Amino acid sequence: MITEIERKELRELFQGYYASDILKILKNKKITNRKGKPHTIQYVRMVFQGVRNNSDIEAAIWQLAGKRKQEMDRQKLQKQQILKRTK
Repeated sequence: MITEIERKELRELFQGYYASDILKILKNKKITNRKGKPHTIQYVRMVFQGVRNNSDIEAAIWQLAGKRKQEMDRQKLQKQQILKRTK
């Protein structure tokens, strides 16, 4: 289960946009609900908010968080390199 502290940090990292990307990760891994249908955005949000428990969705959330963190680090490095060249 994602703790409140983790949730707060993840919200900052995701900047409000995460559910559709989580669904893409789940689709690529062929993870479905008990009825064999794709999870809904509402269900993903409930897991993120701690209302529901689902280890597959939580794993997808952490996978997306790692990807977004790498993207942010890459952008930060790129900015530093660009600004370094202009000085």
